[in-house]
Amino acid sequence: MSLLNSVLKVFVGDKSKRDVREMQPLVEKINSYGDQFLALTHDELRAKTTHFKSVIAEACASLNEQIEKLKAEVNESTDIDRNEELYAEID
Repeated sequence: MSLLNSVLKVFVGDKSKRDVREMQPLVEKINSYGDQFLALTHDELRAKTTHFKSVIAEACASLNEQIEKLKAEVNESTDIDRNEELYAEID
């Protein structure tokens, strides 16, 4: 198997290296924010955290509302098959 894997890597390439190369731009973008955050005080970092939490909560509000509606429908339903579909949609 080792020989086969070596041959495949030559022609197809190494998946882990492709994955790293694919993720590298995102890592560089994330690292570019490092200096900005190093310059912040503890209180400013706390304020940023609060801000990020509120942005995330706003972005997720409609999804959370849909999930709650689906859960209410599950509680009202007695059809097991329908409940399975609803749970799959919730997931």
